[in-house]
Amino acid sequence: MTLVALTACQKDSFPLTMDAAIKKVEKIIKQHPKSDWFASKDIIEPGTVLKYSEFGVLWEDPEEIHEYVSPNYRAWLVMITQDISVTGTDESLHLFIDADTGNYTEVWLKGQVIVEWGSTPFSRAAQANQGK
Repeated sequence: MTLVALTACQKDSFPLTMDAAIKKVEKIIKQHPKSDWFASKDIIEPGTVLKYSEFGVLWEDPEEIHEYVSPNYRAWLVMITQDISVTGTDESLHLFIDADTGNYTEVWLKGQVIVEWGSTPFSRAAQANQGK
């Protein structure tokens, strides 16, 4: 009897770690070199109601806080903020990376989702220093 380990052929292991999820959307992050970006601290469960606001804080006027329901899969969230003086928009790009497949969904929201971000925010300065 011969046993074959199929997992040895897989490039990624699932669920994805935060670092592996970031790698999945690295090309998109690099398309926004003048923007800061952040990765969620934890995986977001399917159908989670996420609050978002212009500056990503809850103490804003309650009428300025909106809701978005996350995709129907467990996902890491990477948010790329936009500098209105550079892009002309105050929308932020939110990338929901499926923790079990590596596929992702792009969502533009007028503001920033309010979640607990990973311990290290990633920014233009951090990206610039990575190669040094």
